[in-house]
Amino acid sequence: MKTAWPPVAAPRKVTVCGHPVTRSTHICAFFDSAAQESACVAPFFAEGLDQGEQVFAIRSAAECAPYVKRLAAAIQRSFEPEISTGQLRLRATEETYLAAPGFEADRMYDMLVQVVRESEAAGYPRLRTCGDMGWALTGLRDLSQLMEYEARVNLLTEEHECTFMCVYDLNKFGGRAIMDVLSTHPMVVMGDRVYENPYFVPPQDFLERLFSRSDASPLAQTH
Repeated sequence: MKTAWPPVAAPRKVTVCGHPVTRSTHICAFFDSAAQESACVAPFFAEGLDQGEQVFAIRSAAECAPYVKRLAAAIQRSFEPEISTGQLRLRATEETYLAAPGFEADRMYDMLVQVVRESEAAGYPRLRTCGDMGWALTGLRDLSQLMEYEARVNLLTEEHECTFMCVYDLNKFGGRAIMDVLSTHPMVVMGDRVYENPYFVPPQDFLERLFSRSDASPLAQTH
């Protein structure tokens, strides 16, 4: 039996790029600069922290510290108090998406489930996440494992208070990858606007389509 879609509305306030998001959801965000990303993500994080929610962010190990500084500068606020208490958690790409032996949809999905459950057990009313997906350009050979994971993430929004955001560089990912990313996210950020995504495919339907494909499409732009 397929689960009804979309998930039930969430009672707590979430805004993205100044616009209300009224339910637990999974968002793909396309940015063309670090400044544009910070302008969206920094207030998204700050709002959640101010409401007593937990924020979980993933960047490459080398980018974690500069990333926090960039977000803090965008809204002139320090995130260090929340980092020290664990309300804002930072994890490296190398120990999450790319932990040995490399990216696997099942392992990463199980890790995200654990993050959600730990957040709930700690008493946080909602979890907000933001993961930079640039690692996939060099850490994967084709789309299938990544898109399986992205589709399955939507299953968590059916049962948990959570807002997941995946950041993609529109200038680096290829057209087929972008279309699959759109198919697996019910909401999309383009620049400074967030939209309901008309290209979204419910996870069960997308996974059936994915498992029937035999191609190995490249992720990166080709020139």
